[in-house]
Amino acid sequence: MGPNLLPEILSILRFRLHKYAILGDVSQAFLQISLDPTDRDMTSFLWYRLVPNSQGSNDMTEDVMTYRFTRLPFGLTCSPFLLSATIRTLATMYHDTYPTASALMDRSTYMHDFAASASCDIITIFSEITSLMNTIHLPMYKWATNSTHLQDIWRTKGLPLQTET
Repeated sequence: MGPNLLPEILSILRFRLHKYAILGDVSQAFLQISLDPTDRDMTSFLWYRLVPNSQGSNDMTEDVMTYRFTRLPFGLTCSPFLLSATIRTLATMYHDTYPTASALMDRSTYMHDFAASASCDIITIFSEITSLMNTIHLPMYKWATNSTHLQDIWRTKGLPLQTET
């Protein structure tokens, strides 16, 4: 059995130790991760072919189709591990470019939820996290903060505000 890459949930809850809090969510995190073509057979499933009938609904046939996921599906036992491993690898790869974000993503992300705080420089956290996640097209959304300065920046950029932190 491999290591548990998810931080303890209590360590995530400590995000309110500093003056400014920032929360975010990876948009459709699991479905943003492509499965290697050699691993896609592990996510195959069977489905009966449906054909339209005269009543406007569908009838199930005896023809069984085999499908494979090309993206990481939510709900597999391995999905949280693969997402965490992806984020950890990303943070390690870009540690020199985004040092603040790299350190925070590893210890402040639980599954697809990000929660951190800082006494100052909350804008650097937001900027680096956004840039880091965009390097592999894992967009962050549902941002929330209690920093009025960061909220003003979000308004200027047209980002939706969620200020309940």
